[in-house]
Amino acid sequence: MARGELVPVRTELKALLYVGVLVAVTGVGLFIKEHHDRLGPVLIASVLGIGALACLAYAFRRSPAFSWGETVSTHLAADYVLVLGALLVASDLAYVERQFRFLGERWPYHFLVVAVIYFLLAYRFDSRAVLSLALSAFAAWRGVSAGIAFEAGRDAAIADVRWNAIGCGVLFLAAGVLSLRTRRKPHFEIVYVTAGLLLVFGGILSGALQGSSSSWFLWEIALGIVGAAVLAVAWRLKRPLDFAIAVAALWIGGLRLTGEALDEEPLFLAVAVWSIAALVVLIRATRRIRAER
Repeated sequence: MARGELVPVRTELKALLYVGVLVAVTGVGLFIKEHHDRLGPVLIASVLGIGALACLAYAFRRSPAFSWGETVSTHLAADYVLVLGALLVASDLAYVERQFRFLGERWPYHFLVVAVIYFLLAYRFDSRAVLSLALSAFAAWRGVSAGIAFEAGRDAAIADVRWNAIGCGVLFLAAGVLSLRTRRKPHFEIVYVTAGLLLVFGGILSGALQGSSSSWFLWEIALGIVGAAVLAVAWRLKRPLDFAIAVAALWIGGLRLTGEALDEEPLFLAVAVWSIAALVVLIRATRRIRAER
């Protein structure tokens, strides 16, 4: 600043806009809670719908035309207003479903409806933030549906949710590869792959960390195979985020193995050494990957 040079504040502005979206959505929730009885469900649903439409209309006016490639908006706030509009749409649909029970016992399909709307908005407005919301809503639909289907048996429900998480993760990974190969929003590939890896590793780790089940070691073997494969691919393709996710998953799985192999006294020392080793590998590997990109 002393030399009279421009100081970029784009990152700070994005952070403020993101915090503003979170505060606004929180305020909407408090508004519904405090004024539900006085205003009534019809008026509240109408207000939420109008707010969502206003945000989407602003984003439509400020965003470039649709393209299968990456588009760049000249308005910094457009994407965050779009995220706010998308969250208001989901809030409105959730409120209407809770009040009027249109779906009845099939209420988990609400998540699927929200996911479809988010997918359409993400592709129309080229928003990776909304795409991540769409993937979360889709995964929530599968997880909630599986949990309800087996709510009578806790172990069966956990196992089914785990397999649904792994299945969704594989589906997202395939969608990322497909978007890259077909050149249909190829920059969305990183969102698909990141979400897919988190779900796949999360599902495997839930099996590896389960308490008294005798199958935990088989899940540890699966974790080692999948983790090694992701590390190899991430190293070859120079993808530090994917490499870091695999290292973190292997580190968590290694803690279970360490706890099973050692007694309480040397356990803390072994965990500390294992954690430091994982951190050193992660730092050195990601630095080298970034240097070679």
